[in-house]
Amino acid sequence: MKKQLLIAGGSGMIGTALSEEALRLDWDVTILSRYPGKDKIVWDPASGSIELEGQMNFDAIVNLAGANISEKRWTEKRKKEIYQSRINASTTIEKYLTKGQLTTPFYLGVSGSGIHGNNGSKIINEETKIDDQDNWYIKTCIDWESAHRKMATLDIRTVILRLCIVLSRKGGALKEILSTPGFPVLSFFGSGKQVWPWIHLSDVARMIFFCILNSQVTGLFLGASPAPVTNKNFTRTINQYISPKRIVIGVPKFMVSIILGEMHRVVFDSCNASSEKIQRAGFEFNFPDIEAALRNLLK
Repeated sequence: MKKQLLIAGGSGMIGTALSEEALRLDWDVTILSRYPGKDKIVWDPASGSIELEGQMNFDAIVNLAGANISEKRWTEKRKKEIYQSRINASTTIEKYLTKGQLTTPFYLGVSGSGIHGNNGSKIINEETKIDDQDNWYIKTCIDWESAHRKMATLDIRTVILRLCIVLSRKGGALKEILSTPGFPVLSFFGSGKQVWPWIHLSDVARMIFFCILNSQVTGLFLGASPAPVTNKNFTRTINQYISPKRIVIGVPKFMVSIILGEMHRVVFDSCNASSEKIQRAGFEFNFPDIEAALRNLLK
């Protein structure tokens, strides 16, 4: 029989890539969705409900659910939505695992490298102390990871993956930077010296399955490539692989602050994230450097 994978947040960019990787590996995929359909289970994280018919068993559960942090301005209402969407999804899955209506030997939940805030060029790893815990987004990530860790108390092998900037033409930072209709420009932000940790979408899907398939892998990992780059170098490298070339310009921080409001920290925080731990566990990147990643995505 085929192995069974359950994905929460399966309709997003990462969930879609993970589903494709699962099918390539001959796994069956079921998605927790707010809407009924083929290979879907209806759920409502806000009310804590999953529409299950009896007990359902999966070889792995991957929780990617959570409102997009960069889709809208961070109003107080939006910040509440971002927080609750993450916590509600995790606690709903935990509730059904606790009751035994869902069973699995493996759970993976994602978090964000934004939990580390702004650290300049300092190398960040999984043991780095989390500062500025009163910051709402850092607190969101802390509580999100705490909700994931509760699965481990149910004797389920649990992995938390702190994802960095995920590179894809289908969404995220790369799509936004390329999207300047009517203007032949590419922008970096402020001085452009802030370090951006990143990972190719394909490597995210492969990394998740690496964690699923290797029984010794457990605990917290940074989902980052081995070669973080400055924001300015990231933008300049994009320009190498597009045609026609564009003018690379810096956008002053005060302008970005006006446009994005509090959300401007997403592009100005510096996180020199290390991939050493996941590599020591045996994971090999298909796209270890920014040139290889952008060549693949922009060819």
